[in-house]
Amino acid sequence: MKEEMKGVRSKMVDGRRKVNCQLFLGLLYLLPFTFYLLPAVYGSWSNHVVISQFSTGSGRSTKDEFIELYNPTAREIDISEWRVQFKPTDEGKSWVTRAVIPTGEKIPAYGFYLIANSEPNYSGLQADLTKNFPFGLLSEEGSIRVIDYDGEVIDKAGYGLNATEYEKSPVENDGDSLARRNYGFDTDNNKADFVATKKRSPHNSYSIPEKPSSLGPVGSRRPSKERLTETSREKELEGDALYREAKTDWRNNKLFDCIEKLKKIVEMDPKNSSAKNDLQDIPKKIKDDLEKKNLVGRDQYYGEAVLYYIQSDYKSASVNLKKILLLTPEDVEVRQWYEKISAFVPSEKPDEPKPEIVPQPVSVKKEEPVKIKPKPSQKKDESSAPVVSKSTAAKRDFEKAEEHYNNGLKEYSSGYISKAIGEWESCLKYNPNHERAKNALAKALKTLKK
Repeated sequence: MKEEMKGVRSKMVDGRRKVNCQLFLGLLYLLPFTFYLLPAVYGSWSNHVVISQFSTGSGRSTKDEFIELYNPTAREIDISEWRVQFKPTDEGKSWVTRAVIPTGEKIPAYGFYLIANSEPNYSGLQADLTKNFPFGLLSEEGSIRVIDYDGEVIDKAGYGLNATEYEKSPVENDGDSLARRNYGFDTDNNKADFVATKKRSPHNSYSIPEKPSSLGPVGSRRPSKERLTETSREKELEGDALYREAKTDWRNNKLFDCIEKLKKIVEMDPKNSSAKNDLQDIPKKIKDDLEKKNLVGRDQYYGEAVLYYIQSDYKSASVNLKKILLLTPEDVEVRQWYEKISAFVPSEKPDEPKPEIVPQPVSVKKEEPVKIKPKPSQKKDESSAPVVSKSTAAKRDFEKAEEHYNNGLKEYSSGYISKAIGEWESCLKYNPNHERAKNALAKALKTLKK
């Protein structure tokens, strides 16, 4: 009996061992695939200064070059005596220092620092550091890096197929500039981090700080970017480039172009919170400026037109844009949008001809003439002259005030400030409560004092 029990137990142990062995082998087989099932570390905002944009030239000149640095952190960073270096693609060539940042220079939190070739080679936003590079700052292919005072590499980028130094993979140089996605996006892969832009938009230390978007902190766990399809990658890169262009339009006060690009971004990516927030903030900002009377003349008409456009009131928007064109016919952006928006306004139907009324014969009774006694002659009283009603006089004054106000806008836009002041003063004589004329007059007087 004992022997039989031993035999049963040994069979059970052998069976368990066999099952465990099979499970172990199965796990070993699946182990390589578990890497793809685990969420990968999704690099997003860097915790150090990065090269956020650079250009190796433009259609104007091959020496029209710049390098833009960005501070993606919430603290100010001292960049005293940091060096910007370039390495050509030739074999055996070493790093060459192109620029040394002066002592005392700092990049504010979420701010920028711009290094450019000196004039007349460079054309663009005023650089924080300019230096004469007679043979150019960069070349069509190569590598650039930023090192601190101690020689430690802060950031590096390789561009062009023949670049020798880069982070994981070099980026192709096929645009007006190469811009880092969302300014501070960093996965240590130049090809993934940079995108070629159609329109370059360098920033300097006076530019508006750009805070991180909603990508999440470095190390947040999200699906690996490397597993995205090429179509998804292209769409995301296109959205990032479009967002940078929209920001540039906002700074240049081209709000129609800005809004249109933000709408396109949201269509491409409905979860893009940055574009959504901007679409909500723009009308709020315009309304606030209109209420505070910060917008006068052309700017007022333009702000109102943008609000009408957002509300799909195309008729009112086109009316305001037409007013601007009367003042500044050479305004290209306004003319383009006037033509575009006017196409949405339905043409008014011509008045239908009214039915012709044929007069009917009317029988008239003959009446005896009434004898009227002649009144004693009276002297003509001057007070008996026709009196203009108060409402008619007020309307006339209002129209004259508007005429003087619009004449003032025309004079001001043509550069005749003194004439504009005279027109607005005349406007206030007819309508002392004309707020727009008051604001315009105050602004013109300040300009004249300067």
